[in-house]
Amino acid sequence: MNQPDFLRHIASKILTPTVITDQKKLDEARMLLAKAEAVYKFSSYNGNPKKISDYLLSPDFTELVFIIGIDVTKKLLKMIIESYTDPDIIDAAKKIYEELNGFEETAKEEEIKKS
Repeated sequence: MNQPDFLRHIASKILTPTVITDQKKLDEARMLLAKAEAVYKFSSYNGNPKKISDYLLSPDFTELVFIIGIDVTKKLLKMIIESYTDPDIIDAAKKIYEELNGFEETAKEEEIKKS
């Protein structure tokens, strides 16, 4: 196994009770990730880790972002970028990270306009 397992080595380190203090959100995030692993088959143990890029670019990942928030999602994406060597996974993670940064900038600009 040359790529880390997404759920066990990446997500489980970020999605913890100290990071997400709302237990209901944490449980929902874990449930969504388990479902995604079954659908996208990106496990390093019995699937293909390259499929993480498909998951990251899917509406299923967007749903996870709504639950865990932008800051936690960015931590998760940074860890993906640092942990994987596959260019497709890294490119997908960077794309989402940049989109989230753009979303934050737009939100800040809107807040300034309202002031």
